[in-house]
Amino acid sequence: MALSESEGEDPAEFLLTSLPRLSKREQADFEKAWVDEAISRAEALEQGDLTAQDGASAMAELRAELRTVRSK
Repeated sequence: MALSESEGEDPAEFLLTSLPRLSKREQADFEKAWVDEAISRAEALEQGDLTAQDGASAMAELRAELRTVRSK
C-alpha cells in the first residue's frame, strides 16, 4: 500500500478518515473493544508480559516504516 505525501504526513488522521461510518451500536462495540484492549494491555504491563515504548520512539519507528513503504 502506497500513501500519498499528504496521507503520510499524518498517519493517524489518514487512518481515522479512512474508517467507514458506523452505526451507534457499531460505534459502541468499537469503543468497548478498545477499552477491553486497553485494560488487557495495562494488565499485561503490570504483570511484566508486555513492555512499553515511549511515544517519540514509537512515532519514529512508524515514520521509518512509512518511508520504507513509500520507497517500494
